[in-house]
Amino acid sequence: MSGRAQFIPALTKPNTYFAFYNEWKDKEGFWIRFFAILAVSGLLHALSFFAAFPSFKTISFVEAAKLSGAEQELLRYLLALAGGAWGVIVPLLVIQSGTVFLWFFFRDIGYKALFYVMSVVYILFLVGLLFELPLQFVTGAEEVVQPLGFGMVGVLFLKHGFWKELLNLINVFTIWGSVVVYVALRQLSFKERKYCLVVAIAFSVFFILMFSLYAALASGQLI
Repeated sequence: MSGRAQFIPALTKPNTYFAFYNEWKDKEGFWIRFFAILAVSGLLHALSFFAAFPSFKTISFVEAAKLSGAEQELLRYLLALAGGAWGVIVPLLVIQSGTVFLWFFFRDIGYKALFYVMSVVYILFLVGLLFELPLQFVTGAEEVVQPLGFGMVGVLFLKHGFWKELLNLINVFTIWGSVVVYVALRQLSFKERKYCLVVAIAFSVFFILMFSLYAALASGQLI
């Protein structure tokens, strides 16, 4: 029996969708959708780098170069191109690392099925980035507060750094993704629900901490 790969139902109705997942020998259209994820990720990251160019202009060696207006525009497009390439690499790294993490605890599900789950969840990351883009174009900042999360709390009440980045990552999309991971694990595995819940929570906490640490180090605002 074959079933068409449908990422939107997997996100909106994960309990129903993954209940029938194991009955499908083939997931028609998965790779087309996966490459579409890579393409969209590349486009959104390219737009993000393009929008954040004003913040790149303040870097010391860029200011020291004293570029003309035309040279600055060229640099802006080159940065956008680099951002697009990075945007293709990011999902490969995130999906692969998330799959390996879950596979360590759920080898009974299988690597391919977990890769599928992570591909679905990554879409939520792209939706979150889409919500941030308008703010980037308005502010020209490299990093902006996720409007659908607790990032503003960090900006108002905490110093810039690790904790601000962590609060920014606690948003509707990471919570939604955690729920999808838990439901998928529960439906695809024979392990107890408590085990699935603990691993899903550990999965979310681990990656939120790692991304927060990376973002804080990258911005030079760890403390």
